[in-house]
Amino acid sequence: MNFFRLNTGNSRIFGLDLLRFFAIMFVVVGHSKILLPEKYKDIVDDFLLDGVSIFFVLSGFLIGGILIKQLEKQPASGKLLINFWNRRWLRTLPAYILVLTFLVIYTYLLKPERLPSDWYKYYLFIQNFNVPQPPFFSESWSLSIEEWFYLLIPLALFSGLILFKTSVRTMIIWVLGIGTFAVIAYRYYIFQTASLSSFKEVDLAVMRQVLTRLDAIMIGVAGAFAAFYFPKVWARGSHFILAAAAVGALYFMKFHIPGYTSQYYVVWLPLLKSLAVLAMLPFLSQWKTVRWRISRVVTFISLVSYSMYLINRTVVIDICIKFGLDNNLKHKHVIDENWQWEYLLFWFLTISLSFLLYKLVEMPFMQLRKKEK
Repeated sequence: MNFFRLNTGNSRIFGLDLLRFFAIMFVVVGHSKILLPEKYKDIVDDFLLDGVSIFFVLSGFLIGGILIKQLEKQPASGKLLINFWNRRWLRTLPAYILVLTFLVIYTYLLKPERLPSDWYKYYLFIQNFNVPQPPFFSESWSLSIEEWFYLLIPLALFSGLILFKTSVRTMIIWVLGIGTFAVIAYRYYIFQTASLSSFKEVDLAVMRQVLTRLDAIMIGVAGAFAAFYFPKVWARGSHFILAAAAVGALYFMKFHIPGYTSQYYVVWLPLLKSLAVLAMLPFLSQWKTVRWRISRVVTFISLVSYSMYLINRTVVIDICIKFGLDNNLKHKHVIDENWQWEYLLFWFLTISLSFLLYKLVEMPFMQLRKKEK
C-alpha cells in the first residue's frame, strides 16, 4: 500500500493547493465537454474559468519566490543560474518528454497523417513561440510559455545583476516592468497588424503563443516580490472578501466580452485576468492548513495536476476513448446513450494514469533535486 501513498511534506500551503485544484479542474472539465451531450455543455461552461491563466500566475508567484530568496542569500552567478534551471527542468521535462515521445511514436505508427513535419519543435518548445501551434498535442502550448519564462526571465535577471551590480529589488522591478510592457505592446502590435476575424484566429495568434502571454507569469512574480519585500502590505490584503471579489471579477470578465476580436479582448483581457488572480494570492498564500477531510482530495489533485494536464486531452480523450474505444479520431465525437460510462471512464483513466505518471516519473526526478540541494 505504500505505493499509493503520496508524501505531501510539511511545507504545503492549502490555499495554493486549492487554487491549483480549481485551475486543473477548470482545464480538465473544459476538455471533457467533448464527451458530454450538447444540452450539458453550456451549463458546464458557465462555471468554468480560465484555468491556464490561474496556472501562469501561480507558477510565477512560486518560482518568483524561489528566485528572490536565492538571490537575497547569495550573489548572482552562472553556477546559481544553472542550478535554478536544473531544478526547474528536473521538475517539468521528464514527464513532458515521456508523454511527447509516446505521442510521436504512436502517431507515426498508427496515424502518420496527424504528425506534423516539424514535430521536433515540440522538444524545443518552439512549436508556438511566435506562430500558431499545429493541431498536435494541443495542450502543450502553455508548457512552452512556462519553459520560455523559466529560461528568459531568470537569464535577464541574473545578467542584469552581474552587469550592473544593483540590488535584487531594483533589478526585479526593471525586468518585470520592461518585460510586461514589451509583451503588452507586442499584443497591441498584433491587434493592429494581423487580420483577426474570429475567436479561433485570436486564440491561435495571441492567446496560445509564447511571446504574447509571458506577462501573466510576470504578474505572479510581482506578487512574490510584494510578499517578500512588503510583507505587512501583503498581509493587509489577505482578506477573504478581496479573494471573493477577484473571483467575481473573473466571472464578470468571462460574461462581458464586447467581442473576441476587440482590443479589450486581445490586448487587455489577459492582463486583467492575471491581476484578478494576483488579488487572490494574499489570502490563499496565508491559508496554511485545514482540518476538512476533503482537503486530502484537494492536495492529491494538486500534486498530480501537472500529470493530469499532460495526459487528459490527447492521451485519454483522443487515444484511449475516441480512437481506442470508438475507433474514431478523424471526426467529431459521437455521443451515444451510454455516454455516462464513457465520461466516468475518462475520469478514471485521467486520475489513475496521472497518479502513475506522478509516482513513477515526477517523484523520482524530484528526489534527484533533493539530493543535489
